[in-house]
Amino acid sequence: MPPTVKVFLDTSALKASADTRLVFRAEPQKIFWWDREIKVNIHRPMYVNQNVKFLKQGNHGRFEDTLSLRYVAALAKEQKITLLSHPEVTWELMGLPRANGRGPRFYGAPIHIIKGPIQYERTLVDFTGRDYQLEFLTKLKHPRFLELQRVCGAFQGHDRPRHRNQLIDAFHLLCAESAGANYFLTLDNKLIRTLASQTTQKTSVTCITPKLFLNTQLRKHPTWFWSLIKERWRLAQSGRKLDQESQDASNDFFG
Repeated sequence: MPPTVKVFLDTSALKASADTRLVFRAEPQKIFWWDREIKVNIHRPMYVNQNVKFLKQGNHGRFEDTLSLRYVAALAKEQKITLLSHPEVTWELMGLPRANGRGPRFYGAPIHIIKGPIQYERTLVDFTGRDYQLEFLTKLKHPRFLELQRVCGAFQGHDRPRHRNQLIDAFHLLCAESAGANYFLTLDNKLIRTLASQTTQKTSVTCITPKLFLNTQLRKHPTWFWSLIKERWRLAQSGRKLDQESQDASNDFFG
C-alpha cells in the first residue's frame, strides 16, 4: 500500500456515490395497429441521481458533499490518497435501498479491503430474519470496541440494549483505527457532532465530510487542484448533469 493519506469509507459515503442509477420508466404512447389506435407503455432508459433530493430539501451542503465524492475518488485513482473499507461495511451496504449505481463502486477508484483487528467467521444470513450482524457486534468484548461504543453513543447503560446504528459506527471506527487511517469519510453529521462533543475519549481518526476533506487536502497540497479540474472535465465530456434528478440514457444504452 503506497504511503499516502489513508481514508476509511463509511457506508453513507459509499451509498451516496451511487449517483448514476439506470432505471426504465414507463411512458404512455399511442400507436396504430392496422386501423386501431392503442395505448402502450414504452420503457425509456433513464439515469437517476438519488442525491438531488437534498437540493429539493434545500440541503445544499449535503448535496455538495455528494458531489465531492467524485473528486475524492479522482485523488485515489491518481494514488494521492488510499481508500480503505471493511467487509462489514459492504454487508451493511447490501441491506440499504438504492445503494448500487451504474458502473463500478465509488467511480472505479481502488479500495483496499482491510481485515480489521478481529479475525472471525460468522453467519451472514439464513433467511430467518435474525439480525446476525447485531448479535455479532453485541457479543464482541474487544477493549477498544467497548470504549468506542461509549464514544459513539451506542452504550446507554448495562441494562439497556445497544443502539444498532451507533454500534456499527463504533465497529467501523475500530477498523479504521486498526488500519492506521487518517480520516473517516462520512455524510453522517450526527456522528460527527457526537464525536466532536467528546471531551475525554477521542478517536485516533478524523471523522470528516467529503467537502471538508477536499478543502483540507487542497490547502495542504494546492497542486491537487488539477486532479479535480481533470475530473470536472471528464464529467462534462460524459454529458451527465448531476443537478438533474433524471436524464435520458437512450444514447448510452442503445449505443
